[in-house]
Parts: sequence; C-alpha cells; structure tokens
Amino acid sequence: MKLATIGSGSIVDLMFKSIADIDGIDVVAVYSRTMDKARAFADKHHVPKAYDDLDAMFGDPEIDTVYIASPNSLHYPQAKKALEAGKNVILEKPFTPSRRQAEELFELAEKNGVMIFEAITNIHTPNFGLLKDNLSMAGEIREGVFNFSQYSSRYKKYMDFIVENAFNPKMDGGALMDINIYNIHLALALFGMPESVTYFPVLGWNGIDTSGVLMMQYPHMNITCIGSKDSSADYLATLQGEQGTFRIVNGSTGRMNDVFFTPPQREMEKQEDIQISVDQGLHMSYEFMDFLVALNEQNKEMYEACKKQTLMAEDILDQALAQRNALAASRA
Repeated sequence: MKLATIGSGSIVDLMFKSIADIDGIDVVAVYSRTMDKARAFADKHHVPKAYDDLDAMFGDPEIDTVYIASPNSLHYPQAKKALEAGKNVILEKPFTPSRRQAEELFELAEKNGVMIFEAITNIHTPNFGLLKDNLSMAGEIREGVFNFSQYSSRYKKYMDFIVENAFNPKMDGGALMDINIYNIHLALALFGMPESVTYFPVLGWNGIDTSGVLMMQYPHMNITCIGSKDSSADYLATLQGEQGTFRIVNGSTGRMNDVFFTPPQREMEKQEDIQISVDQGLHMSYEFMDFLVALNEQNKEMYEACKKQTLMAEDILDQALAQRNALAASRA
C-alpha cells in the first residue's frame, strides 16, 4: 500500500505510529491546505512528498490509497475525488452524513475498480473479536449502555458564541457524528440492525447536539448509546445478560482496552471478574492490517462485510439526524 494522507490532526499522528511496524504500508505523501503546513507535517513523519493541491496529489501515480482524516463535511467530496482518480480510500468516521452519499461512494469505487473503507477502530480489534466470541457467556442480553462522553476543548468557545467545526451543523459536527458513531458501530457489529431508533439530543444555541442519547430497540433487548461533548464520564460500555455482565473499558471510544465478565451473584459466591481481553497495543493498527489484506488479496468477502457495516451505520445516522433536525426546527 502506497499511502497518502489528508489531515494533520492527532488522529493522523496516531495513524503513523500505528502503521509503523506493518509490513507493506508506506506513506509516500501528505496533504495540507498550505505548503508550509504540508512540508512541516511531512518532515515530522519523514514522508518524501508534500502537497497543497489535492488534484496534483490524486494524480500522483505512486499513490494507490488515500487516508482521509479531514473535517467531517469534507469526507464525501474528498473521497469522491480520490475514487474518481482511481485511488483506494480509507475514510475516517463518520463516513458520510447520509446513506445516499455513502452508496454513491461505494458505487463509484466499484466503477473504478477500487475499494473504500470506513476507519472505525473498535470492531477491528482483537478484543472485539474475543467479546463477540464469548458473548454467550452472559446468556440473553437484555440491556446495553455504551457511553462516550468527553468534554470538548472547544465547548467553552462555543458557549461564548465562537463556533468551530465540532459544533457547526454545516460542518457535520455534533455529538452524534463525532462521538456516538463509535457506540453505533459497536452495537451494530454485535447485534445487527435494531427494530427502531430514537434519538434524544441536547441541543445547543445553534441547533447542534452538544450531547445526546440514542436508543436502539431490538426484539428482546435495548442498547443505549450516550455521546457527549458538553460533559464527561468514564469511557465504559456494559452489556447486561441473564447470566452475567460484560464491562468493556474504552469500548465506547474505539480502543477496546479491556473486556471483563462478571458472573451472576458474584458477591454471594465470592466469584471474581473474568478477563477475556488481551494486551493488544495500538488499537488503530488492526483496521489498517484488515484493509491491507482486503486490498492485497482482493478479498471481496471482507470488503462486503465492511461495506454492510458502514451502510447500517448510515441508516442509523439518517434516522437520528432527521430527529435532531426536526427538534431543532421546532424550537427555532
């Protein structure tokens, strides 16, 4: 994989660390809006090429894959241009703000003989696989609560009426798109599509959801997804079953650091929690290893599974965003 990157935030820094020891991935170019920033970022990560012109970068024949970690609203147009140029795409979450746009990107990838993936870390980690393989330990799951609540460094500015991307509806910001998307993917990868979706957003002064609770109702189970940029809590996900409870440390953030199982009546029987997770290192590396396999082996089964997961998440976003926007309109 000859990779080019778009974006220079902390997520891209982590990406460089995560792929450093993966054979077969070489970053050959970076893009930023100015050449000074692009060159500085390229020098920081020892990358030979720097671009401030997307068309020029997409025209580089050495590049076969583009990793896009730009602001949310730029995901769709930048991915579209990359696919039209015949490049594979790894697109940071949220993939797009609508299923219609997501379907267009997948169709464009097929037309041009390339692949496009959503970079959503939690469902590619070894600890996610261990959780899914051992889910039956809890018997029938009845309730799940996934909480990703992280006070945003930009929230104080927002409350002073200074709007940055994270709280700008026009830039596809908000708690649902930025944070709760991790919870949505975790639930979908474990249980598939729910019967119904209800979003209860806390709206800020410009109609953006500064936090919110997404209820996913299944026939015999509820999953509650909490995402907040205006307050903080432990990054904990729990799954309550008739035969015990799973606790996933940092599961909501995408890291899936630790997974513990608590048997029923633990105190009465003096039972201890059972750890079913492993020390997996940098969580972001696993999605890139999966994407590399899919591309090198042209593994259509793996690709279709990733595509299906993304389109399910887009269905949830469509419903939740419609509910958020309707509430905002009613209060305007």
